[in-house]
Amino acid sequence: MNIKQLINCVKLSHWENYLESVKSIEADKLLKDEPLEAKDRGLNNSELSETSLEAVCAETEMHKMLAKKYKLNDVASGKTDFERAVNLMNWLTENTFYSGAQYKNLPDDSLKILQYSFGKPFKKAICCRLKAIVFADCLTAVGVKAYPVCMISSGFKSGCHFISHVYIRELNKWCAFDPSFGCWFTDENANLINASEMRNIFLSGGEPVVKNYCFNGTTECFEIYKNCFLKLCLSNLSTWNDNSMEQRTGKKWKSKKIFQSKIPV
Repeated sequence: MNIKQLINCVKLSHWENYLESVKSIEADKLLKDEPLEAKDRGLNNSELSETSLEAVCAETEMHKMLAKKYKLNDVASGKTDFERAVNLMNWLTENTFYSGAQYKNLPDDSLKILQYSFGKPFKKAICCRLKAIVFADCLTAVGVKAYPVCMISSGFKSGCHFISHVYIRELNKWCAFDPSFGCWFTDENANLINASEMRNIFLSGGEPVVKNYCFNGTTECFEIYKNCFLKLCLSNLSTWNDNSMEQRTGKKWKSKKIFQSKIPV
């Protein structure tokens, strides 16, 4: 990172400046340059099997420590997986800020991410990758299957956003949640949907219903969120191929676990 980039990152560590930067996004131009497509190629075009999906959602020692330190079973109280997911996401929204301009390079370790951001001011906000990882890890820690999902625009240039897939047992399906913006998604009939279904709705000319949208405590920039954080990024959907901590905790980007496997529908 050069001096100019560092100065800009420091400037964007203030909420008012970051909000204005998001408001300045030219959604129409980005969508014209990289229209939504159904590629689903990930980075190496491999697809998770049911067996490998178990590895993606496996509980580790880190998850046990996470549950104990933050009393996650109390946080995630609820009769259904959906209620538990919503309660956990609301807790995460209330205690951490989101910023796509995060410049602190943190490891993909939820304990360290929360140590940095939990209960801290906006200058300690975390990016969508880390929000999605923490949310999935917290759910895993309370026995709900979940994994982060990387969404990238068609040309791999303009858009990238991370959400989480959560397995809702009472519905017997994977459903999409976005912990960066505190929301989940349904079709027009109020059925919970996953990222693939959301993409299909956009491709058919419709729009998914976004429930509980919250941009750091505000409802600002909703149209930009819908078009640039969702529609622009939904062409390629991937996740990592296991949930082990091997290489996951590296502070350098080149040592972070790669999101390389096509997500199961």
